[in-house]
Amino acid sequence: MSDFQLALTNTAGISSVMSFWVFVASNGLRGKKELLLKIASGVLIVGFLSLTIAIVARGVEAQRFPLSNLYESLLWFAWATMGGYLWIARAYGIKQLGWLASLTAATFFLYGSWLPSSQHEIQPLVPALVSYWRQIHVPPLIVSYAMLFLSGLAALLQLFAAGRRKTLAVAVTTIVLAVSAIGLGTFTEIAVHWLQLLFVGSSLVGVVVAFKLLNQFDASKVNAKLAETYDDVSYRCIAIGFPLLTIGIITGGLWANHAWGSYWSWDPKESMALVTWLGYAAYIHLRIHRDMKPEKLAVVAVVGLLLTLLTYLGFNSLGFGGLHSYGQFK
Repeated sequence: MSDFQLALTNTAGISSVMSFWVFVASNGLRGKKELLLKIASGVLIVGFLSLTIAIVARGVEAQRFPLSNLYESLLWFAWATMGGYLWIARAYGIKQLGWLASLTAATFFLYGSWLPSSQHEIQPLVPALVSYWRQIHVPPLIVSYAMLFLSGLAALLQLFAAGRRKTLAVAVTTIVLAVSAIGLGTFTEIAVHWLQLLFVGSSLVGVVVAFKLLNQFDASKVNAKLAETYDDVSYRCIAIGFPLLTIGIITGGLWANHAWGSYWSWDPKESMALVTWLGYAAYIHLRIHRDMKPEKLAVVAVVGLLLTLLTYLGFNSLGFGGLHSYGQFK
């Protein structure tokens, strides 16, 4: 990795951290809230532009499309998360999603920085990835993951605005435990079956408890207009992410047939991608045809976030195996 590319990537990472803290400060300093929100958004724009140039520079340096290992995919995910939020903020005029988006980008930057140096350095492609299908199949998936993640984050804010603070607390705890399982699976030698239990067990229990607590809310803390806005933001993110996920799955099948002679082999990651797709298809069906309450749909979106996280990173770090193991380094 060149010094120029490293400087740009570090600038993007530092910008996401700074943006997060300025967004947080805007909630405490009410008198300067609007000014701080503008500063936070401006810093995030600097990070987004820096990361855009860094990704392009990595491609020029590598003389190939810069999306071939876990580290590069994390850069793309952070880029799509930052860009997705900036689009949402412009379209809806909302800023509070910014601290969650910048926190997510900063977390993925940190996760990537802790990966071994072999992931950071530009390496020759493994034979299985030497194909024009790589740049057709992978980018839509990574961008879809980022948009679906933003949908889940907007759903958390919807629960907050709807006064469902207990459900929100359970949802946040569940996400933290799931992320912790992936982090432990990546950087420690803990037996994978315990980590699988932590991720899957906490997710199942958390979702059930979250649904059961939905009827408990504080009417004095309900902001119906804001809740409706974040409900719409969550849906719009899925409306973008779901078609991209569909494209990614279809092109993955075409690539599989080209490489292995079969469109579908029930590989664990393929199967999990299908489960994730079905989860979001269920969300769209429930929203359009069942007229489900926004608070219940918010929990469904959080379930989708957990499925997305498992599909994207879980199969590399939790020992599920399969043919899609290019991101593994242990």
